[in-house]
Amino acid sequence: MTSIEVAHRHEAGGRDDLVRLEASRDRETGKGVFPRLPATSPSVDRFEPITLSTEATLYSHTTIHPNPKMGKPPFTLVYADFPEDVRVFGRLHLRPGEKPVIGSKLHVHADGNPNTTYFFTVVEEGK
Repeated sequence: MTSIEVAHRHEAGGRDDLVRLEASRDRETGKGVFPRLPATSPSVDRFEPITLSTEATLYSHTTIHPNPKMGKPPFTLVYADFPEDVRVFGRLHLRPGEKPVIGSKLHVHADGNPNTTYFFTVVEEGK
């Protein structure tokens, strides 16, 4: 998964755990790509840097069930669509008993670790 280096924290109503992912947009087609193209990419001149919103929509999901011998719990992977016309792959952290629902609103977070990755959570209704 992509490092949090492609994101920056966003103060949103006192929630400093939300982050905004960094992406690129093709200047010709307008199509966004994630993660942002590095400055050393031979295609970098074709793209402009963009910053994604803190909220996305759940496009699809799958639940991974690791081998029981590993002792790891199941986890959910998702594709999330951002308003900037960018689709991002990542983990979805669910509350106990919560199930992913296509079309749900998602927030992007980081866990505070300097070498962390981003993850998504479902936006609670009314928030």
